[in-house]
Amino acid sequence: MTNSTEAVVRSLLGIPSAATEVVVVAETSHWDPNWLLTADRYYRWCVRPALDRTLAELASDPRRVFSLECLFFVDLYWRDRPERRPELVRLVNEGRLRFTGSGVTTPDTLLPEDELLLRDLLVGQEWLRTRGMTQEPRLLYLPDSFGHSPGLPALLRAGGFDYAAVCRIDGMRFPGADLEPAANFPRPGTSAAHLLAEGTADFVWRSADGSEVLTHWMAHGYGHGDMIASGGLSRVLGLPAAWPDRRPVHVDARIDGYLADLRLVAKTPYRLLGIGYDFVRPVPRLVALLDDWNERHYHRTGTWLVNAAIDDYLDLVAHHRHLLPTIDLDPNPYWMGFYATRPELKAQARDLGRRLLAADAHDATVALVEGGPVERPSAQRHAPWIAATSNHHDFVTGTAPDRVARTEQAGWLASAIDETPWPNPGDGPNPKEDRGQGADLRPGDDARPGPLSVRSDGHLVVVAAPWGTAVFDPRRGGALVSLTGPGGAELLEGPSLELRSYTDSGGLWRLGNELHGGRWSLSDRSTDHPATIQVDHDGGVAQVHVRTRLAGRSSLLQHTIRSGDPAIVTRSSVDVPNRRTVTLAVHQRAAPARVTMHQPGGVVERPLSRYYEPTYWPLHSFAVTRPVSSDRSALAVATASPTGLHVDAGGITEVVVARTAVKEVAFRVVPVMAPAWGLSWESQDAVVAWGWHDADADADADADADRSRSAVGVGRHLASVVDRSVGHGAPSRPVHVSDLDVEIAAVKPADRGAGTIVRLRSWASPSVPRTVSVLLNEHLDVDLVAAWLTDSRERDLCTLDVAPRGLGVPIDGHLTTVRLATRPR
Repeated sequence: MTNSTEAVVRSLLGIPSAATEVVVVAETSHWDPNWLLTADRYYRWCVRPALDRTLAELASDPRRVFSLECLFFVDLYWRDRPERRPELVRLVNEGRLRFTGSGVTTPDTLLPEDELLLRDLLVGQEWLRTRGMTQEPRLLYLPDSFGHSPGLPALLRAGGFDYAAVCRIDGMRFPGADLEPAANFPRPGTSAAHLLAEGTADFVWRSADGSEVLTHWMAHGYGHGDMIASGGLSRVLGLPAAWPDRRPVHVDARIDGYLADLRLVAKTPYRLLGIGYDFVRPVPRLVALLDDWNERHYHRTGTWLVNAAIDDYLDLVAHHRHLLPTIDLDPNPYWMGFYATRPELKAQARDLGRRLLAADAHDATVALVEGGPVERPSAQRHAPWIAATSNHHDFVTGTAPDRVARTEQAGWLASAIDETPWPNPGDGPNPKEDRGQGADLRPGDDARPGPLSVRSDGHLVVVAAPWGTAVFDPRRGGALVSLTGPGGAELLEGPSLELRSYTDSGGLWRLGNELHGGRWSLSDRSTDHPATIQVDHDGGVAQVHVRTRLAGRSSLLQHTIRSGDPAIVTRSSVDVPNRRTVTLAVHQRAAPARVTMHQPGGVVERPLSRYYEPTYWPLHSFAVTRPVSSDRSALAVATASPTGLHVDAGGITEVVVARTAVKEVAFRVVPVMAPAWGLSWESQDAVVAWGWHDADADADADADADRSRSAVGVGRHLASVVDRSVGHGAPSRPVHVSDLDVEIAAVKPADRGAGTIVRLRSWASPSVPRTVSVLLNEHLDVDLVAAWLTDSRERDLCTLDVAPRGLGVPIDGHLTTVRLATRPR
């Protein structure tokens, strides 16, 4: 209804034209696939009864609308209840069962790679389409994710979505989450404080590439209206903590309270009242309840209540878009601990995703060469579903308890990884490798480096490469005590590549310094203990092995230095007691002012701190510090899998390499309301790459955007270095691009329609639209015959002109998708 007039939308929803205030009561139920319980238990105990009840409610009232967030449990119900499939298809196609997203789950958008997020939305959409359901959601609803990527508008634009709805953003109060009075919220200087000061929960969210999406913030929680017809505490999980109460006096009091809350954050005549905390069942006879209120109050108040969906609400608000602020929102950090909780799950999820992308590129190449689709074994076809499920905000985040995380979640990933081998180049075509991935921005494997030498200088170990000299000191825990560039300038201010252990009373979600009454304090440093150093030197590569002590236990660091790469890649293996967070720290000489970071959907400039001290940001792949003075070298860091990053004004950069989170505790003994525990921890491994960027080389740049572009180039290169170190190099692909600021993010056989799908990622400034040449590799004996610009759900948007060997693709955002059709020469 996005092209309909406001009057038409109101008429379709049954809203009187004279209503001066409209409350859209949008009902859903938040279903976590596997959080506190396994998926099967959640399904049998919670979801199946709730869906049975929902279908009964929809059958009893043709005006009733109920929303479903995602496809995971719908798939289980489809397989378990085959007799109800026709009813499901009909209700979905009528829009009465309304999907608030096309994902397999409601994903976290900070930690998964953007390509895996787009695949999530495609996999769910294809599930609907291939079962005869014509609904194509225009909204992505993320009620329970712990913060959101500032690049979310770019992801949604790439996926063809019109709207977003979110709940948890930095600085807001969430019921039951804190041992603090409500007066302490919103936190000053946060996104919640900004929106409340604007007096709106509706806004236009703009990302760094210029993409915009109309967004609603659920300022009072995603189950604000859950108790509209109930007394007690909560209807969550169907627990016996509530009872039905449909008395008019009770319902009136509830609605009066809701209206008082919602009017504080509304610039339009419309209010959104959400029903849908975790595993709640549908409110019995909800439409009749609203009808009764309207009959008793509408003519006196001009306020009308209607049961509809969130996208209906945003259709109405869209007609008042001119009243809403446009905000470059970075709604983080909401919580900081989960960035680094359960690193083994994060590493498994990334590994599976990379294997799937490599397999897709291989299959696309084979299909182009052999002229037909490649049929995968059924086990491999299941792996994309597992990869999409791992995006969930209680999966990749590591916030499920041991009994779920270590059995079901880790088991699913391990099984899918086993079923998805890396493509063997000997099994198929071996096209020219795509080198347009930033690998030529700095020296790499193809360079002709000078010699690398290793020597002892008293007790010190010195590794000299053409790009710099590194000095390690075993008396200081094997720390890097000096690093000089090719000109001899010292880059460090103090001992670096140092392990730091913090006493942390946080848990799976939060660090101790986020909690009122929590603990976060430095308890040990590797530089306080002697270490042993062993160096393996083979031609242009030196590996510095450091065995040191931390928190009374042994830890290992392996630093790899290559003559051709201005970087140090550190593999850590850390074993520490419970309630510790361990970081790897570098003390750079240049004082940083801010940090440039890659997040799904683009690149964001962040301050060093926001409310919390210290502030940890989600390190998705790479980050580059931006020094106060442009004549100083900046530090770049990249990680093989997601973790947390802190940069302080004194130049110390810390990356979390281990966390033994147990349970959030305040005042040493008071448990904070967070029901998942982590009790069993093992030695934890991490891979981090460090590089130094000569900011002085950017001094002649005309604009900050040019300096940012240079920093991003360094970050991209360092990310490729760390990827290669763990075997995640860019796969061979059948096409390449002509622009160093644009890379090929993915190539795959089309799921929807025919042809080959190519996804492009642009790192260029959004203020400079460009046309990029996408070219077939020379060895391919096929020609292009047609091409379309599409969204990531593979819906064609417009045709593109082609030549036999390539085409020009217009780029005006971070992510662009095209479909290629070919024929044999």
